[in-house]
Order: sequence, then structure tokens, then C-alpha cells
Amino acid sequence: MHYSIFGKATAVIAVALAPSLAWSADAVKLPASAKQLAKAEIIALYSGKSTTWDHPNTDKSTGTTIIAADATSMSGTWVNGKDKGEWEGKISFNKKDQYCYMTRGKGDKKYGKETCNLVFVDGKNVYEINPKSKKVLSINTIQ
Repeated sequence: MHYSIFGKATAVIAVALAPSLAWSADAVKLPASAKQLAKAEIIALYSGKSTTWDHPNTDKSTGTTIIAADATSMSGTWVNGKDKGEWEGKISFNKKDQYCYMTRGKGDKKYGKETCNLVFVDGKNVYEINPKSKKVLSINTIQ
């Protein structure tokens, strides 16, 4: 899933992009066999599920996510080096079948900026990719 700032550390909750995208040499790449999901497929995949995630191409943070059964809210934990915490967020979708969310530290009043990503699935891995930068932001595993 994608970026949100919690205190000193940044946690990402992301989504994925097309297998034909160009990636930098050291970046984790989206497998050619990954399939892009539409809104209904993303909702079916994530609704009521727990995931573990990591951000291999960005801040190197890891964490967990629990998504509500109606896929409108989520919460979880994050770890980035020695920093860690809990977060919560709101989920929406845009007209481009992008998975969008805003997150905040648990108990904080303000949400961070909305992030919208594409979601791809390949086997047990779910890739969240920024449609503008074309980076794999998060690799999620459904529990």
C-alpha cells in the first residue's frame, strides 16, 4: 500500500503497474506474469483480509495491514529501522481503477495526502505501483 508519514518514519501502503514498464537496474520489478486488477477485483482480493507488506524500492519499511470487510478503511503496523508504530487509513477508488488511500498515525487527527496506485497480482504476491513514477511501491502478501 503507499506513503504516509508517521512521526519520524515513512510507511508505505502501495499498489501496482503494467508489466511493460521500464524499471531501473536495481529496482524490484513487476513480474511479466502479473495481472492488473480492476476495482471489483481489488475489493474482492482485499476485503476483510490481513496482509504483510514491504517497500523494497522506497523507504525499506515493512508492516501489516488489516482491511475492513467493506474495503473502506484499514489499519496496521509499520517498522522502519528502529522506528515503529501503528497507523489507520481510509480507502477509495478513482475512475482509473486505482486503489486510493489516506493514512495517519493511530490516534492522529489529520490524514496525509491521498495516494492512488494500480494493483497487480502474481500468485500470492500483490504489487502496488505508483502510476506516475512506475515504481513498485509495495509488495503485499495476503495472510
